[in-house]
Amino acid sequence: MLARFERMMEQAVEGSLRRVFSTELQPVQLAKAAARAMEEAQVVGLRGPEVPNRYVLRLSPADLARFNEYSGTLSSELSRYLVDYARERGLRLVAQPQVELIEDPSVPQGSVRADARFVDLEPKRQAALEDALEGTRRLRLGDLTQAPVSAAGLRLTDRLGLDYPLDPTTAVVRVGRASDNDVAIPNQRVSRYHAQLRWTRDGWVVYDLDSTNGTFVDSERVSPQRPRQLRVGSTLRLGDHDLQVTDREA
Repeated sequence: MLARFERMMEQAVEGSLRRVFSTELQPVQLAKAAARAMEEAQVVGLRGPEVPNRYVLRLSPADLARFNEYSGTLSSELSRYLVDYARERGLRLVAQPQVELIEDPSVPQGSVRADARFVDLEPKRQAALEDALEGTRRLRLGDLTQAPVSAAGLRLTDRLGLDYPLDPTTAVVRVGRASDNDVAIPNQRVSRYHAQLRWTRDGWVVYDLDSTNGTFVDSERVSPQRPRQLRVGSTLRLGDHDLQVTDREA
């Protein structure tokens, strides 16, 4: 999906894309940040998982100035990306997503902070969704304080020297070949955006992101609809690349 987003952006701004977006911060990072905000803000409603319809992306003044000429196009393409992202993951948008890029001097250059909220809905429904979202945030904080060390204190390692601690406060960790993943793996059999690790009450859970060569936990295949839990001693295989799950104190 992120690859499709990149192609849409290239078509939207033609040959100027590489010149304007040759900075450290790339449009795909904005898409990733918005998607992460969507996932972290989802609530379980009567119709299943529901996600917000307003996304505010905070950028440094310098980064926003570089994107300014294409901010309208970028916001529109990010909105389309979020629609596809939600549809493919069975998440229900309460309304067409609105994406706004704003200036925030507290954000370091090359970074983005994303916030997702439910807006412009019928008052009772909006209040219920906001209460559910706040409850989800409180529950997540409770999970962090109650989770056993064996579930929270994990790290990913491989034979190439990777050593990545899984921090539950991050909530979502993306793994793949592209350099803008949280865990980047330089292996051609690993998809650009291959898998996702999410923190839950029971620990870290792995979701496949429709990868080409598959995601496996201890030889059991993972699918977008059938995630698998990680434990100390598990082997997470992406394509033909193995990641070992170890205790962070080991």
